[in-house]
Amino acid sequence: MEDKYSSITKDLNEPTSPLERFAKKVFDKLIEDGVPPLPIYYKVYFFNMLDEEPLDFKKQIYEIISLEETPELDKDFELEKKIKLSFKYTKELLQRVALIYKNTNFLKDIIASQIQEINHTASPKIMQKLIEKLENKIEQIYSKLEKEHRAIKNLYAKNVELIKEIENNSLFDPKYGVYNEKYFLKLLEKEIKLINKFSHISSVVVLKIKDSVISKLSEKGKILANRSLAKILLKTSRRTDEIAHLKEGVFAMLLKHTDRIGAGKTVERIADMIGNAAIFLEGEEIELEIVAGIAEIKEERPPQEYIFKAINAMKKAEKENELYLIEGEY
Repeated sequence: MEDKYSSITKDLNEPTSPLERFAKKVFDKLIEDGVPPLPIYYKVYFFNMLDEEPLDFKKQIYEIISLEETPELDKDFELEKKIKLSFKYTKELLQRVALIYKNTNFLKDIIASQIQEINHTASPKIMQKLIEKLENKIEQIYSKLEKEHRAIKNLYAKNVELIKEIENNSLFDPKYGVYNEKYFLKLLEKEIKLINKFSHISSVVVLKIKDSVISKLSEKGKILANRSLAKILLKTSRRTDEIAHLKEGVFAMLLKHTDRIGAGKTVERIADMIGNAAIFLEGEEIELEIVAGIAEIKEERPPQEYIFKAINAMKKAEKENELYLIEGEY
């Protein structure tokens, strides 16, 4: 006899959207062919089977994929071109500096030689000619040096401009080995667009080492403590989580498809990891403590607004001596 709730359960488990039905179709095909349903194989089957679907459906799927993916290869290609150009300018700059060094030494030798000749000359006329000869040589070398100086100035300006462009397009915070604030805002903005389209929930977590701990450390100690925190964040995060350093030791996490309850559990897990980790700074074992703020992403708003809300929740949590607080629940 069929359970009275079985039909309800079945309806709940059945795919409801065309994308969900297609995803199940791909999965079923993998099983039917005896292929392990691993991400790499699923992706191959997904795109192969997508070619057999109606054009409108394909367009819709590729639109979704374009929101999820970024042209990282194109970005890497452009970045590599700029780095190579910067190396070229640097090489030319060093060659110009070498020429200046060579000409300066040449000038030094000429002056020393001419002075020696002048010292051994008694005739005013011959001395006059030697001085004129020296002046001509100095003028020639000076002209070459001026040319090299202008070239160096131009190359230096180009290189500085190029390095600024590279820095502006960088993704990582070099101090802590996680994403920087600028790139994190881009990732958050993309996730907000996906949430607006598919109505799932994600969360932003901001966290830092408590002021009561960090204030006792030297500047070097603060950097080392924050690096320890960054390593733990990377170690405990899922592959889909995005981690960044915002500023002044404040870190952020974008937890995709994670509500406030899941975000809270993540913070608790990080706090446990830090509590159990033996961290030695400046010859002493330091007990690190964190404080965090959580903001759920449910609707389309500017990414800065969600970060601002999470930071406010974090500040409130630290004031009330809580591990974390959730925006809108205090």
